[in-house]
Amino acid sequence: MVHKLITLPMFPLNTVIIPGEVRTLHVFEDKYQELVADCIANQANFGIPYIKGGQISEYGVEVSITKILQQYPDGEIDIEIKGIQPFKIIKYTKILKPKLYGAANIEEYEEDVASNRYKLFRSFKQFIKQAKNQEIPLENLTNVSVYKVAHLLDLTNDEKLQLIAFDNLKEKEDFLIAKIKLYTHALKLEKELRSNFRMN
Repeated sequence: MVHKLITLPMFPLNTVIIPGEVRTLHVFEDKYQELVADCIANQANFGIPYIKGGQISEYGVEVSITKILQQYPDGEIDIEIKGIQPFKIIKYTKILKPKLYGAANIEEYEEDVASNRYKLFRSFKQFIKQAKNQEIPLENLTNVSVYKVAHLLDLTNDEKLQLIAFDNLKEKEDFLIAKIKLYTHALKLEKELRSNFRMN
């Protein structure tokens, strides 16, 4: 895992975006309109740390702007963004004068997330079959990253935050396997309850 220290403008959100995930943002606050305009002009990325209860997490994900979807007369803008890689905040500056927005010194790490552990994908495939989710083609689940599995599992924000905070691939894989086991057990209980209800 390669670590590097850089500075990124920050756009705190009450959601966690993981690497590879694509989202749309409607940007309406002046400071973030300025941030987005600067990133577009300089072909630069920005960071999204998770904010909950007014507190900014020390972890987040660098994102790139992939599309400008719509610009409005009042300066508001809709953009499409994609998660790139996680980071840990070393120092956060709420307002980076003379700019309106904040920035942070971060430690960013380039990860090897292409899991080769058969156990993870076997567990996930079994879960998908049990859930009878026809939207996820099983043949596409070979040699994909742990973040692809995480996205398909539809983790909560807190679970995503836990995932990106782990230091190595094995911890991420073990975390996902444990979640899959938990979801599989919940599905089994739900089916048993439905079966018992029909019998009564």
